[in-house]
Amino acid sequence: MKRFLLNIILIGIITIIAVGCGKKQQPMDLYDSIQQRGKLVVGVEKNIQPFSYRGSDGNQQGFEIDIAKNIAKAILRDENAVEFVTVEPTNRISMLNSGKADMLIATITITNSRNSIVDFSEPYYYAGQTVLVKRNDKIKSFTDINGKKVGVTFGTTAIDGIKSVAPESPIQGYKTYQEAYNALKADEITAFASDDTVLIGYSINDVSVKILPQKYTQEPYGVAFRKGTESVRAIETVNNVINLMKTNGELAKLKAKWFKPAEIK
Repeated sequence: MKRFLLNIILIGIITIIAVGCGKKQQPMDLYDSIQQRGKLVVGVEKNIQPFSYRGSDGNQQGFEIDIAKNIAKAILRDENAVEFVTVEPTNRISMLNSGKADMLIATITITNSRNSIVDFSEPYYYAGQTVLVKRNDKIKSFTDINGKKVGVTFGTTAIDGIKSVAPESPIQGYKTYQEAYNALKADEITAFASDDTVLIGYSINDVSVKILPQKYTQEPYGVAFRKGTESVRAIETVNNVINLMKTNGELAKLKAKWFKPAEIK
């Protein structure tokens, strides 16, 4: 009888262990993880003025940096409890999904294809795609670049957009925005196609280039998160922050702080 009871107990223990081992471990809730760590880790662009760029003090600054600080204040009650890790268009989603960042605030457009691999917040900004060209080139519209070589950055939506207005243009891809800009300066391409927000910084710092005033797309920027239930509470919190910033005028103040009047979207 004792042996029978012992066997029953052993079977029960084995069953519990087997069920426990077979059960897939659920990822920790992102909101709780951030609070336990006491720090928010945000992936941002390295040098996209005025969204995110390194200031004279060596720290990241810009429109998206201030948004991140507002989010840190909402989650951790401290706007400075945030660490910025720089990303490129080609690696930003892999950096997010590998856990090197809690979220991305990195001029990333909300698209159907990206929605299948990451989750997004509500839009906090609307950009538009256009092209950067040399100021002394006689280019006044997208028609003038059709058939000429256009540079784009891998990992962005620019390649699809430029084909809609310059279908005969050969497309040259580059790993970074800076490489595409350098190619334009070296006359390897006639135009550099990207979001106007990316191109603004180059036109601010280099009078030899200009942005065409026309735009051929509307690009809603959102905060990107790892896909899944782990991000739900964090997304809800970020959406609340964005919506509050819209209603209380804080978002408008940040736009006025970082953009020229003609650039505000």
